[in-house]
Amino acid sequence: MEQDPAKRLREFHGKTCVVETKLDQTFVGRCSRFEKDNLIMVDLDHFHGNWDKNAANLDNAINMGHWPTIKKAFIPKADITRMELLVKEPWKDNSGEFSKDLAAAQPAPDEKE
Repeated sequence: MEQDPAKRLREFHGKTCVVETKLDQTFVGRCSRFEKDNLIMVDLDHFHGNWDKNAANLDNAINMGHWPTIKKAFIPKADITRMELLVKEPWKDNSGEFSKDLAAAQPAPDEKE
């Protein structure tokens, strides 16, 4: 499965995603688009710590919805360590991981965002 989140934009666009960053942060919100080297997310919530530390918060988000506290965020693509659709419960099976090489990769020039 393709792991670069920019290349999986069709799967993520407009859907609630969970994103973990190397800055030890977890974001839950709607994936809007990639612009330059940033993931743009809207209507999102933010937790300190990685997915493992926020399993209870993520379970609540999947059961009752997340609580949007941030209108829009620009997350550097190079800082993303894991990203997956919230409904797949990736914090339970470690799906959504991708390597630093893939996180730093740029989409092919012929791909449209």
